[in-house]
Amino acid sequence: MATAGFQVRSPRLPAVAESSSNNVPEVVIASTTSTPRSVSTHVRRQGSRPASRSTTVTDSMRRSAISLDPFKNFEVSDLTNYSMTDQRWTLQRKKIGLKRKTKGSQQRQKRNLQSRDISISFILSHFTRKECLRYVQNPEALTPEACYCGLKQEEHIPLTELLRPVCRSKSSLNPLGFKTLMEHPENEAESSGGLTASVRKALSFGGSRRSKSFFRKSNTLAPVDTPIIQTPTICEELQTLEQGLSNGGPSIEHLLDENNPMIHRRDYGRDVLQEPKQTLGETKIPPPDSKWTPETHFRHFPTNAYGKIEFMNETTGSTKPSKYVRIADDTRMESVVTLLSDYWRLLEPNRPQLVISVTGGAKNFKLDGKKKEIFSTGLIKAVKSTNAWIVTGGVNVGVMKSVGDAVNQGQYIVKIKRKTFFSDEENDLVRAIRCLGVVPWGYVEGRKSLINEEPGEFALVKYKVQDKFGHLKPVSLNGDHTHFIFIDNGSRNMFKGSDDFRTRLEEAIQVPEPIGFGVPVVLLLVEGGISSIMKCVMAVRRNIPVVVVAGTGRAADLMAYAVSMTIRTPGGQYLMRKGHQAQLRTRITLTMLEFAENQAQQQRCAELLIECCSKANLITIFDINSNEAMDKYILYGLLTGGCNSSRLDQLTLALVWNRPDIAEQHIFPAQSEWPSGALEDLMTRALLDEKVSFVNLIIVNGLVMEDYLTVATLRELYNKACEPNSHLARLLQKASGQSYHHLVHVHSILLAMIKKHHDPVYLADTPDALLRNISINYKTFADPFLELLLWAIFSGRYHLARYLWERCDCPLSSALVAATLYQLLWRSLGAKNKEIREGYSKQKKEFESLACELMEVCYQEDVINAMGLVERRNAKWGDMDCMEIASLGNNLLFISTPCAQANIELNWRRGMVKAPFFVAFLANFFPFLIFWKTFIRFQKLGDDGGELTSWQKLFVFYKSPISKFCAHSTSYICFLLLYSYIVLFDFTYEMSFTEKLAVCWIFSFILEEVAEILTEQSSTLAGKISDWSGSLWNRFDFLSLNLAVVALVLRLFRSTFKWGRIACALNTTVFYCRLFRIYHVNYHLGPKLIIFNRMIKEVLVFLALLVIFVLGYGIASQGLLYPSRTLTSLNITSISMIFEDVLLTPYWQMYGELLLDEIVGSDKDRCHQESCIITDFCGSENATQCLPREHCVCENATDYSWVVSVLLFFYLIIGNIMLLNLLIAIFTYVFDEVQENSMELWKFEMYLLIREYDLKPGIVHPFVVFEYIWRLGKKIWKLTCRKSKENLDDYMQETLDALKVFEKEAIMTYSCNEAVAQEQRIDNRVKRMSEKIDRISKYIEQKEELEEIEGDLEWVIQEAESMKPAAERSARHSARSRHAKRNRSILPKQAHASPPPSSPPERKSRLSGRASPTSAKSVEELDDILNSELSDDDIKYELNHLQEVANTALDAMTPYTARSRAMTALGKQSRPLTPAVADHHSLAKLDSLSLHLEELEEQVRDSHKQMETLMQTILDRLDAKPSTKHIRTKKS
Repeated sequence: MATAGFQVRSPRLPAVAESSSNNVPEVVIASTTSTPRSVSTHVRRQGSRPASRSTTVTDSMRRSAISLDPFKNFEVSDLTNYSMTDQRWTLQRKKIGLKRKTKGSQQRQKRNLQSRDISISFILSHFTRKECLRYVQNPEALTPEACYCGLKQEEHIPLTELLRPVCRSKSSLNPLGFKTLMEHPENEAESSGGLTASVRKALSFGGSRRSKSFFRKSNTLAPVDTPIIQTPTICEELQTLEQGLSNGGPSIEHLLDENNPMIHRRDYGRDVLQEPKQTLGETKIPPPDSKWTPETHFRHFPTNAYGKIEFMNETTGSTKPSKYVRIADDTRMESVVTLLSDYWRLLEPNRPQLVISVTGGAKNFKLDGKKKEIFSTGLIKAVKSTNAWIVTGGVNVGVMKSVGDAVNQGQYIVKIKRKTFFSDEENDLVRAIRCLGVVPWGYVEGRKSLINEEPGEFALVKYKVQDKFGHLKPVSLNGDHTHFIFIDNGSRNMFKGSDDFRTRLEEAIQVPEPIGFGVPVVLLLVEGGISSIMKCVMAVRRNIPVVVVAGTGRAADLMAYAVSMTIRTPGGQYLMRKGHQAQLRTRITLTMLEFAENQAQQQRCAELLIECCSKANLITIFDINSNEAMDKYILYGLLTGGCNSSRLDQLTLALVWNRPDIAEQHIFPAQSEWPSGALEDLMTRALLDEKVSFVNLIIVNGLVMEDYLTVATLRELYNKACEPNSHLARLLQKASGQSYHHLVHVHSILLAMIKKHHDPVYLADTPDALLRNISINYKTFADPFLELLLWAIFSGRYHLARYLWERCDCPLSSALVAATLYQLLWRSLGAKNKEIREGYSKQKKEFESLACELMEVCYQEDVINAMGLVERRNAKWGDMDCMEIASLGNNLLFISTPCAQANIELNWRRGMVKAPFFVAFLANFFPFLIFWKTFIRFQKLGDDGGELTSWQKLFVFYKSPISKFCAHSTSYICFLLLYSYIVLFDFTYEMSFTEKLAVCWIFSFILEEVAEILTEQSSTLAGKISDWSGSLWNRFDFLSLNLAVVALVLRLFRSTFKWGRIACALNTTVFYCRLFRIYHVNYHLGPKLIIFNRMIKEVLVFLALLVIFVLGYGIASQGLLYPSRTLTSLNITSISMIFEDVLLTPYWQMYGELLLDEIVGSDKDRCHQESCIITDFCGSENATQCLPREHCVCENATDYSWVVSVLLFFYLIIGNIMLLNLLIAIFTYVFDEVQENSMELWKFEMYLLIREYDLKPGIVHPFVVFEYIWRLGKKIWKLTCRKSKENLDDYMQETLDALKVFEKEAIMTYSCNEAVAQEQRIDNRVKRMSEKIDRISKYIEQKEELEEIEGDLEWVIQEAESMKPAAERSARHSARSRHAKRNRSILPKQAHASPPPSSPPERKSRLSGRASPTSAKSVEELDDILNSELSDDDIKYELNHLQEVANTALDAMTPYTARSRAMTALGKQSRPLTPAVADHHSLAKLDSLSLHLEELEEQVRDSHKQMETLMQTILDRLDAKPSTKHIRTKKS
């Protein structure tokens, strides 16, 4: 092989030609420990960041720490990624006309080929296959004339073909594609400097004489003609070898003899393992008469099967091919791990948190119905929650087919960016669920098609899956597996060799990095035979936890039964009693039907099960017939089985699986103190994964959020949440202009959206400040839950935002801020992002509803405090109150709540308790009404908390919005009357006094609008102008004031005086439309104005449709009615007439003004001179007579009148019937839509009106200029002369603290009410009822089982009583016979010695030290023994013990409960059998009773058959365990 000279590379492929490391400030990098693999992955993922973040970000922040752009600069039209892919690049260049073959495309193609060659070189240099060298017939083989390897003689590969080296052409000698680089000298320098060094590093060249020939001493490429193998005559020698064999030369055995020097000199096929067991040069052919053994007849050869499989079946697998490779069963795990990670890239895009190895039944096993659904759902849920791998046998039978079906249902494709060997990023589509098949090579159907025809190319095999299978025949692969590893141990047509490899692979996966992956493995047992039990034994030997799916049959049920019969000793060992072992063997006989007549296999199976039960802590039982989820038991098995894992690792695993119930019940109670930073890291992960339950659980168990959330943590959360092409990433990119963001950039977004955001911590987190002061990272926030709420809103974590909202210090304002942000985020997206916009809209409504419900709770508990919450200023949001925040987000429902309306009513009459509108209007003209308490009453706002003084009452009244509204409305009506008088009667060339007064009035309007702009909420001038222009009435003011200024300028000049009158007259309409603003006060007229505003927009849409038909019909009709028009005859008058005829005439006709007399046209001919036969006399100026019309082409309007009539007919149908009815339908829809929310809209507009007049000056126009002068002077005094600012918080601090406590109590009340409402929902009530029914059914069933136990106990007592007579007779007979024998033995001895008389020595019984009934004791002792073993006290003890176990079992509800059926009686016993239930906890005393009865059987030989039947019957009844709270005790 050409690659045989390569040295074995390191177990990890290094990052080849990686980009330089990022110059990131140390304060930005998270202080987390990473393994070498995770570090390399982190570097790869961060490779796209700028090389010098400190300089680039600093430059951008020097421009402006706070963005000056208004909110529109943060709008994102589309989140679709339009990056240029290869297909788009090629097709676009083809359509444009540019050539596709460029230097860049060729370079990319070369690197793809080089990457392929690197992968092939790794496979050929690290993996081998096994082949049988000589055929030896196996006389015991089930297949006739089969070798020990499983192949027939004709199926063996000839030795000449096995030992033939791969002879490639000169162009293909270099497996790394170096010749391709040498063909292009312009790339030589680049390739030799980066590519060659990287490839050398990747493949670890050097150390062998062949590898040295690749490179010169100067690290440059060797000439292309330099051979890889230093003996270039290999092919020639092979040809000579074949010729010698054909001519009767030396035999193959002689040529391949280990002492042949020629073979050692060639040495071209060295084994690729780091510790080669055997090389091809040392290949030794066993003698023909030698015994066949795997060690002598199997040899390693380079692998010849690798590539991709494309499954042809329509319903099998996905369209993406599956990768495969053939390797030997003794391959080093380091090479396999490197293949999975660096070449197959199974760790991308997300690292797995678990590996599920599934084993079980094959061929005849099949899951149907509910069991299949439970298995598939639980398996896929476990895989998706942990990004787990699945490892199976890979064939299309049994449990492997069931796993494939589950994967097929849950499979999906993800798009990832991955690094190539040359640091290029490429997009790839991969299957998210990785299912790895470890298949014996000799058991694969159609394995010959998987062998590569070209060793230097990856094979692409089209494979057809066969559903049928036969005995001792290969099986098809399952098409739902994504990767296949074919294990070659030399055997063929046998399912051998893969189990041990799978176990070693699973063990290697569990090994920590860098040797392994450090990923936990769990074995899932589903049905199965003895091979599956052996797989479980190998797993528990390596401390791999096992989850048994009980209820699937055979091995799974046996394993579940054996574990249930295992007890734990005080020393921590797990044992199974002898009586239970006997029961297990009986159950094996009934379950494993294939071992019915094979006692040795039964014994072996029992021994394997007992060995598994010796580590019962690694085995978890899941009953597939239960209603529980399988993924829960997989996690529970990992937690209980992972004896070496720490509590932190277990908590991390529970977090990945999102099982807070297990963490709460088993992990947190076991450990109260955690390492420093452990919970913080888990909290960060839980926040990023949106695991709300875990966030709550970590907080409950001691994490202080104020200590956790620092500036560095929040900055890290924002940067990690910036997923590519996400809305948050786009917003922050526009704010910062960089790929790494700081909190000051978040502040810019909040400032653009909310208009006001004041937080010194955000402003302090800038790149410059961070470089100067590292302590910024450790600053904390006053309300950490609010900061996390903002982060959750921007990052799209809706459920987490809902949870964090309940824990904010100010939940009412926080809910309004959330609703406002969602509304503005919705507005910032274009219409193309429909799904995201719908999500924003839904969340906006949800948080607005939360604010309304919380407000209702507060309003019901305490009206005063509720209104205080609405009026409370929020320092973080620029001292805005809840009403102002709600208005930013158009939160109509909140403003419509009773509490908000009460606040609006108080603000409308600020400082007054009673002030009718009509009285307030009259009080502006008659001030004495202010002091009349019958009409107007004031609040107690005096200096001492009492009544106001007279001057204070005047001040309060004229500063109230209702008074300002009446005064300014009256002033505006006076202005309109003045302006109307000027337009009608006093608009002269010389400006009159009234006109000058109107001009002054208008300039006071302009001054007021400027003041309104300056008082808007935004902090920038552009933002203030944008906010001001958002109001429709402000736009009306802008239009009217601009028209007034234009009219004033035009009327000052003689030439434009007329245009000035036109502008002044037109402005009258705009000024009068502005009067609609007054109508908003009335709740009848206000909603109608909103409907009218919406209809105007629809009218514009209608006109856009109508103008097309008007222009089409108007131009067509006028062209036919006036054929004699020419361009030279046009003037201003004719142009206006044409414009009127083309546009206005069709428009009037649509409304019924048909103008039929005008569509006839003039009866005048127009002849075209060029068309006449004799052109000299027709159409000339001097011609007195023209030829008839038939000799010329002449036109008359009457010729086309019928065409115009037809056009009018169709025009009226379309315009008058279709378009007008469409407009009516649109108006109806708008009316119905607005009418539903008309009151909410009117209340919202009423709030805006009150806020507008609250900011207006108290003096009316045009005298308002004096108040503005006073305000300007006051502002100057505050900036220059005021020494100290009054702190209003000192006056309100006690009230603010009380409001905070009140708000917290309100949110708790709301949470309780919501919990009660959830409990009362129909679906929850039905769920609870179903759970109760299940518990009752289980109770009834288990009660019946306990009654059966009671019956069994009574039956045992009756059987023992019936045995008493037989036992007495047998005891008497035995006593007589032994007494006679003793007397015969004593008589001869008395002649020699006469010792003193004594009783014979007592022989100890095996019954726990009790005397044997066969001794010299009387028969009454036998009765005592029987009575003591079956006494009433023992029976009571048994029943009490059963009751205790039942109570414990009902509370715990262990995963597995088995109930047995009655077994067939043995022998000729015809006594009826009763079913019984057994458990290793509940029937321990019955087991001891059976042992006593066995001793009794040995002693009482006359009743041997009856006692044997009794014992077997007792064993048959020990099958299931009881679990109930009630038991009926009976006394014998």
